[in-house]
Amino acid sequence: MRVRSGKETDRRRLAWLAALSRSLATVLALVLARPALADANDYVLDLDFTGGEREIDTKLGAASAAPNGARAAEAAAVSLGTGVNDRWFTEFYLQFASPTASNRTSGFDAISWENVVRFAEPGEWPVDLGALFEIERPRAGTQGLTFTVGPMLQTDVDRLQINLNLLFSRVVDGDNTIPTQMGYQFQLKYRSDPALEFGMQALGDVGSWNRWGNPEGQSHRLGPALFGRQKLGAGRTLGYNAALLVGASNGAPNTTVRAQLDIEF
Repeated sequence: MRVRSGKETDRRRLAWLAALSRSLATVLALVLARPALADANDYVLDLDFTGGEREIDTKLGAASAAPNGARAAEAAAVSLGTGVNDRWFTEFYLQFASPTASNRTSGFDAISWENVVRFAEPGEWPVDLGALFEIERPRAGTQGLTFTVGPMLQTDVDRLQINLNLLFSRVVDGDNTIPTQMGYQFQLKYRSDPALEFGMQALGDVGSWNRWGNPEGQSHRLGPALFGRQKLGAGRTLGYNAALLVGASNGAPNTTVRAQLDIEF
């Protein structure tokens, strides 16, 4: 548990986040709207890990149809990850999905290698800074490889933990050329009883990162979330988070239910 900051540090963090929010709003105004590329079980990445920890993780999600005509979808993933050291967490996972426009059969959908790097010790800077690097290989080889990179930001203001991730994805070696896409992840978590904490999550895909477009065609989902951790003994910890996300644009499902369950040991 990190030491809570004083009021002056909290004011500095809030000012820093306000400036970042203005910059993010400018970026969002310049992007091209495209159909959602997100999976129903997408989750918010954070910088909470330690060297030597190992983790078995399950991610589940179900999404209704979207106003723009995108069909309902279900997705699940199972992964095995490890904290290589206090600055690097790496994870391999298998993705499963229901039928989609590009995949007419359900079952195994993709394999991914995800890496999170933290550039400083938690609390060393006013805002913790990290980065994501992920490679995804779909089952259908014609879809190519998807590379995702982007900055990860995390900070505490009193009892409130704030996360913001900006993610940029590019498909290479596929049949279709798709411009670099931009997505975001945002999370608020109020730290209280570790077994049950409350907050909210927002996930979105804004399309091509460098073109104008209509925001209503983008995919924006947000809603309340629950978090919790429970020690199981023998050095094991059970963690979970779940959210009910409501579509806030025509490109987003009307309703998404997502959950994540992990065992650390």
